Amino acid sequence: MSILLDEADAYERGMDDDLTFQTVRELAGAAYMAGRSAPPTDAEVEAVAKRLLWRSWWSWDGIESDYVAKGEDDAWDYAGEICGYREDFIDRAKEVLEVERHAVTE
Repeated sequence: MSILLDEADAYERGMDDDLTFQTVRELAGAAYMAGRSAPPTDAEVEAVAKRLLWRSWWSWDGIESDYVAKGEDDAWDYAGEICGYREDFIDRAKEVLEVERHAVTE
């Protein structure tokens, strides 16, 4: 499930409406608009961290390995075996999201 749908689902839990396609669409839109200024969720941070890791896979400075990742999740799992590597990408992801949210609000 996408982050947008997760947030729409969380937003909807407090409502007692019968869900139709239109109300789901409105809820997704309201959750998106609320999320533009809200701090990033853990799911957003992890998704951005995984993407940053995957896009930088070929240039891991100082990491000697013959390992070849099959995809984003595989690379993320392997990075968990390298002390502090995931944490570094999580910190980078938080910075990227902060810059992006700042740009949206200006």
